[in-house]
Amino acid sequence: MRQDKANANDVAGIAGETITQQDSPGGLSIATRQGEKVLLLSPISGLILSGLAAILVWGALEVMPSVFELPEHLRELSGNAPEEQQKVKRDASLVTDNKNATLSLTMSASTLGLFLTIAEVQHRRQGLRAIWRGLLAFLIAGAFAVGGGILGGTLAASVALPEDPLARTIVVQGTMFGLVGLGVGAGVAFAVMLPIFRPRLLATCLTGGMLGGLLAGLIFPFAASILLPNARTEILMPDPGMSRFLWLALASIPIALTLTGMGKEGKTGR
Repeated sequence: MRQDKANANDVAGIAGETITQQDSPGGLSIATRQGEKVLLLSPISGLILSGLAAILVWGALEVMPSVFELPEHLRELSGNAPEEQQKVKRDASLVTDNKNATLSLTMSASTLGLFLTIAEVQHRRQGLRAIWRGLLAFLIAGAFAVGGGILGGTLAASVALPEDPLARTIVVQGTMFGLVGLGVGAGVAFAVMLPIFRPRLLATCLTGGMLGGLLAGLIFPFAASILLPNARTEILMPDPGMSRFLWLALASIPIALTLTGMGKEGKTGR
């Protein structure tokens, strides 16, 4: 019996699971595997890490020049140019702004996925595995964010959306943040559970991340109108400064809170 128990613990250690003792309703001590269905990271830790990720990405964006810029011949186009050329410049400016917004969103999602995964893996005492698992989450979250930015730009230009600016902002930002949350949840889940597939853990992370993103998209225009009434919320990514910081914070904090919060609730479920 003792040998079997030792072997079981060895297997659990390889899989990255935490074995704890929990009293059953009948007063018996039973082995409970934590981490198969939920994240071990607490919401407080998620809040701190997401805040740090938002500050880091915002600081980087504030000091670095725009990666995507208008071609030189369009930048030098004067206001007296023909209307056709002005339209070309406006369209090119919109495409450039959307590319920069997508890049910023990707940086935010990838950084958040990296931070959460490293912290979660450290909780599971997997040591140096945190490095490659964190990079895996970085890539997965970033890929989803690219899709979110592209879809957000497409929706922003769509005539099918409501004419009300508030409704349009909620739909566009909610779509982008929802995909970001889905990507962060997928990245953390796959990075933590591999090589063993944990469908319950994956479902919890996907649901938590997506709900957090949708919530962020709903909150953003209202928070901006109260805290920063002059902020332009109708564009894909707000202007540099505090409005952009608010945008990045809401792209990180609600996602981290719901992702880790749903995990904590799942521990008490039957």
